[in-house]
Amino acid sequence: MATKTVLIAAAVLGLALGAAGCNKQESVGEVREDVAEAKQEANENVAEQQADAVATTEDAVEDRAEADYDVAIAKADGDRKVAKEACDALSSDAQENCKRQAEQQYDSAKAQAQAQLDTAKNNGSAAGTSITDATGGATDTNDTAPDPRS
Repeated sequence: MATKTVLIAAAVLGLALGAAGCNKQESVGEVREDVAEAKQEANENVAEQQADAVATTEDAVEDRAEADYDVAIAKADGDRKVAKEACDALSSDAQENCKRQAEQQYDSAKAQAQAQLDTAKNNGSAAGTSITDATGGATDTNDTAPDPRS
């Protein structure tokens, strides 16, 4: 019985220490490196989704809307990861609030992208429509491809 109590106490202590480590404040150098890495990964993911979106310019309006949605989600996800990495420079409570705010911004961007996708699908037969991606930028759904150099 005593062994069982010791094991339970050890497990509880391990969980408590593990949870406390989640909000450990990192050094400025560590945060700078993590943020740079997250930005690079986010940029690569967005670029990949944009390339896919460009490839769908000759497809149906609905396909283009889904590609634009994927770009918006990739951007929102990248922004969330960068923001969370930057939060690691803060102390425990501030870090928790910062990460919660990053999640809320992500959820908001995701909801906005979904609403725009739904609107585009509902208006799919309207030629030349324009939708706004999660970043607030307009995306033209005409038959012409956006210039990838811009």
